[in-house]
Amino acid sequence: MNQKLKLVIFSDLHYLDNQHEEENNSKLTKLALPILEALTDKINNQIKPDACIYLGDLIEDTNNYKQDIKNIKYILNKLNKIKVPLYIVLGNHDLRTIPKEELENILGYSSFSVNIKGFHLILLNLDTKNHLGTGEGGITKTRYISEEDLKWLENDLKGNNLPCLIFNHYGIAEDNMEGNYWFSHDKEQALLANRKELKRILKTNKNIIGIFSGHQHWTKRIKEEGLDYYVVGSITENINNDGTPDGIYLEVEINENKMKVNENHLNL
Repeated sequence: MNQKLKLVIFSDLHYLDNQHEEENNSKLTKLALPILEALTDKINNQIKPDACIYLGDLIEDTNNYKQDIKNIKYILNKLNKIKVPLYIVLGNHDLRTIPKEELENILGYSSFSVNIKGFHLILLNLDTKNHLGTGEGGITKTRYISEEDLKWLENDLKGNNLPCLIFNHYGIAEDNMEGNYWFSHDKEQALLANRKELKRILKTNKNIIGIFSGHQHWTKRIKEEGLDYYVVGSITENINNDGTPDGIYLEVEINENKMKVNENHLNL
């Protein structure tokens, strides 16, 4: 009997509390809660997937630890209203002021893999190189997968025979970012710093059917060296510069090695 897997994937909510909400910004942080509530309702009552994956940047950091940890805990409580398993990778804004170990303790996991209905899901968390500083919203210190996690990933893939999906915050496939609101001036800020080491591992594995990332605040598919990379935009991005959030989320349906990726947008 063929196994089928249904996932919802979304990213970059950038929640801010009322006191710090940003105005006239490409990130519509003031709409983070209503857009999340709309998606939660759709997930619970219409889509009913097997699991949800969140690709990072739960908060728009304030560069203040006490405020950021308060906002993280608040938005995680809201995300707990999703009634199916939800797996989260951390983003640069989540990690700017809050230690990685503290956030992983709150989530209950770091990088890990899980098998669901005959498919192998791998979530790769970021390393934090604190000596690099907290510049660019935490990008400076977080654009890495640790050597320990790379070795773990290589061993995990070697021991896996199931169709596999990979999830990470930063872009992995090469992209010049031309026309991107946030990263056209410096494409490296959009991409994982040690992606070459990661791709060396990924491209030798025949079971990988999709690699998903957030961070870039636009949505696209990139084919590179036989692998399919999917970039998921920010759900709160003012993508059309009209004051309405992009509302982007993906519905992914997989049957054996055949994957269908549907791009959807919520309307408030």
